[in-house]
Amino acid sequence: MKHLIRHLLALFLISSLTTGQVIDSRKIFETLEPSVVLISNAEGGGSGVVLTADGLILTNYHVANTPLSQSIEAIVTENGKTHRMTFDKVTLFKVHAQSDLALLKVEAVGSTFKPAKISKSQNDTIAGGTCFAMGYPFVPGQEKPVLTITKGIISSARRMVNDNPYIQLDAAINPGNSGGALVNDKGVVIGIPTLKFEGADRIGLAAPVAGLKMNEFIDPADKKGNPQEAARLAAMAQSLVFRDAFSFGSDPAAVELAIYLQREALSLEPRNPQWSLNIASMYHRLKKYPLALAYGENAVWLDPNNFYARALLADVQDAVEEPKKAAANRLACFMIPRTANDLDRRKYVIERLADHYVNHQDAARAVYVLSWAQEIIGEEQSVAQRLVLQKAEKLVPAELIAEIMAEKSDHSIADMDSFAARAPAPTPPQESPTTNPADSSSIQPQSTVCVTVTSEVKFKPGVSAQLMDAEPGVVFHKDSGTLEWTPPPFSRVSNAKALFLLTTPDGSEETQVHSIQRK
Repeated sequence: MKHLIRHLLALFLISSLTTGQVIDSRKIFETLEPSVVLISNAEGGGSGVVLTADGLILTNYHVANTPLSQSIEAIVTENGKTHRMTFDKVTLFKVHAQSDLALLKVEAVGSTFKPAKISKSQNDTIAGGTCFAMGYPFVPGQEKPVLTITKGIISSARRMVNDNPYIQLDAAINPGNSGGALVNDKGVVIGIPTLKFEGADRIGLAAPVAGLKMNEFIDPADKKGNPQEAARLAAMAQSLVFRDAFSFGSDPAAVELAIYLQREALSLEPRNPQWSLNIASMYHRLKKYPLALAYGENAVWLDPNNFYARALLADVQDAVEEPKKAAANRLACFMIPRTANDLDRRKYVIERLADHYVNHQDAARAVYVLSWAQEIIGEEQSVAQRLVLQKAEKLVPAELIAEIMAEKSDHSIADMDSFAARAPAPTPPQESPTTNPADSSSIQPQSTVCVTVTSEVKFKPGVSAQLMDAEPGVVFHKDSGTLEWTPPPFSRVSNAKALFLLTTPDGSEETQVHSIQRK
């Protein structure tokens, strides 16, 4: 009988302990739910922990460090009622001088947040103790993250990684948990989940918060970071981008991984405009133009005299249909001194800007751009530039064109504006002549490094056609009436132009432009 009573008592105790653990986990979740917030932006986001009732949020620096606009979703009290709200006015307030931590400030007039209980002593973190990770992990296919809680133990109360102390835990953490709460069994926030080791079994790291002081946080502009590690991560990212280039853009997953690495580099060296420029270029490659726009604008803001940042931002602004802003950035490129390696890129910028002006009936500025280009580059005009001049001749007097092209030095925006003021008012564009060819184009693979585009050119009966000028790589086969264009390997140029001189049976002559497009 005694053995039976002992057995039943043991079962009762085990059941009580188990039930107690479930209740404790539930209570911790219910207590911390209003204090753990969702941080969202166009790239994803993470989690955060409420520090003050007026909306000061503690999170990871790598979550908060983005040029993208962010929003915070939290449970708040407003007019005596508690409900979940989303706030769009969020600013990066301060960053920790050494740790991967940052403070976000939410503008939420009339709303009261519930602060979490933050650890004040390292005694709250005990190796072998129970811990809970709370946050908003991202699940593939899920429209919106939800708050979750996972349970584990504190594997190490202090583990040094890259000279920074971390709490090691075995509770499951995933992307999106970053910036959330690591809580001990008393409901005290002891750390901020920061990262986990890929390929390792349940090894996560959290930045400790015990004894954290406000004077340890500095202005974001003063964050020094780790330039050497940032450069290493950026080099890894570029190798992945090159891999995608060699596979002709068929490996977008490599570019996505490159973006992740480059963003980590940006968090280590936030004031380096090259890292923002690299991310903008990668998003432009993936045709994610709004994201490319945000990082491109950040790169220009960090370094207004960065030629490549201005040029890329202009391309992105074209993609999002902001042609005036694109033209302004390309014009700003003229004010940036030349370097030894930017000649090809400058030619492209010149052609795009001149083409923009002439297509918007601002031919005097288009011609001025070509004149300015002669001062900067000092080379003969390309086919595209000559086509701009042909269009301009129909819009402004030949005398004005000659005067503009005679300018040899001292070009300036003010001088450009004075010539534009002398040009006739623009007239509505006329309909295209009926001699435009009926084209049929196709792409045929010719080798492993490039493709050749073939395009049939049809002229009016009796017309004699002679190829006057063409982009590099363009060949005209007169017998078959076809053009072939072989772009350079790895070129992302989408079209090329050929200029024909047409002679009619009565001896009159006219020019005709044929564009070859590749898919």
